[in-house]
Amino acid sequence: MKNIEKWLPSRVKRDSQASSFVIDRSKIYAGSLHVSEIQWRCYESVFLKYCKGKMLDCGCGNVPYFEMLKQQVTTHYCIDWSEQPHIIELLDEKIDLNKSFVLLEKEFDCALVSDVLAHVKNPSSLIADISMHLKVNGHLILTTPFVYWMSEFPHEYFHPTEFALRELCRNAGLEVIQLESYGGYPDVVLDTLNKGMTSRFSNRIFRMLASVVKKTSWYDKSNEKTKYSYPIGYTMVARKL
Repeated sequence: MKNIEKWLPSRVKRDSQASSFVIDRSKIYAGSLHVSEIQWRCYESVFLKYCKGKMLDCGCGNVPYFEMLKQQVTTHYCIDWSEQPHIIELLDEKIDLNKSFVLLEKEFDCALVSDVLAHVKNPSSLIADISMHLKVNGHLILTTPFVYWMSEFPHEYFHPTEFALRELCRNAGLEVIQLESYGGYPDVVLDTLNKGMTSRFSNRIFRMLASVVKKTSWYDKSNEKTKYSYPIGYTMVARKL
């Protein structure tokens, strides 16, 4: 990442009470607070386990996980396509992910593709290009939504099932070693409510309602039962063969 001194936290922050990171609610859209908390519970452990060594951050945006990973990532190589000055100044290469690419750097130990795939026109080409830049036994760490709203008009193209993710990896010479869904019917319902309750008052009402629902036995049991048929999204790790 270039211009490290200009980097600012944008999604997660260090928990002052513990040696961990938490969602920074002040930086999250009010309608996405519920899903952001769910995602982070799934993302954190996967990122800490597999994001190591020389890492390609593909579609990096504001590089939200830089601080959390800097102790275990020796090279944090950032690529994206943006016209926003505060993002451009962090990029090692400005790359349009909708076109095939060959980077100046290769032989990465891992590649992080977090909530990017939905905005890519040709995901097969992207995964193949990433695979080409990985070392043998290197890891692709990918997160992506499934049952979720259209978040980036008009650049919303692909909300894959777990079966589509496995096929993308197989075609790119990658072996899926971990694939987990998160959410379930109750969380889909709560997230949908959250999207419509974004004012200061209504969002407070939503948080109170959600806190009550999450204490019920129905919430956990129904999520567990429906997380494969009604997932909000997936976390996946694949290894290059």
